[in-house]
Formats: sequence, C-alpha cells, structure tokens
Amino acid sequence: MNYKIIVSPIASQSIEDALEYYIYKVSKKVALDFLKNYRKTYKAIQTNPFYQFHDNNYRFLPFDKFPYIAFFIVDEPSKTVFLNAVFHTSQNPSKYPVK
Repeated sequence: MNYKIIVSPIASQSIEDALEYYIYKVSKKVALDFLKNYRKTYKAIQTNPFYQFHDNNYRFLPFDKFPYIAFFIVDEPSKTVFLNAVFHTSQNPSKYPVK
C-alpha cells in the first residue's frame, strides 16, 4: 500500500526554485532531468518511507543524480508522509530540519 504524501509549502518552493534555476541558468533538459529525479525520489518515499533517520523525528532520502536531500516525517497509523523540506546539499547544515 502506498503512503499519502503531503508536501509542505517550503518543500514545494524549494523544488520550484531548483527548477527555475535549472531552466534559466543551465538548460531545460537538465530541469526535466531534475524533475524526473524528484519524481523518482517521491515515488520511492511513497512506496516505502522507512529510510535512515536524520534525527529522532526526520527521515531523509538523497536524490540519485542531483545534490538534493528530501526530509520527511512518517505517520504510520494514517499511512501519511509529510515531506517537510528539500535541501541542496551545499546549504548550511544548520538549516536542516530538527525537531
């Protein structure tokens, strides 16, 4: 059974910012590749969200081909995943979500 994923506004904005960057600064092809990689990560989390913990609450999954990490919380009883943040790996680690 797949998990329902709720994407936070912060995570959505990070994805949009990355897409905009890749479209205007690199190429549309790279932007499409990024979007495919995001969708692959999304589906992996949706299918089985039990990845490594970043701290006591947040789990994380790095993208395969791009320098991004998805941070999320799993609510097992409701079969829901809350995708709280998507970070570029060169960002300051102190910005990573901690609860």
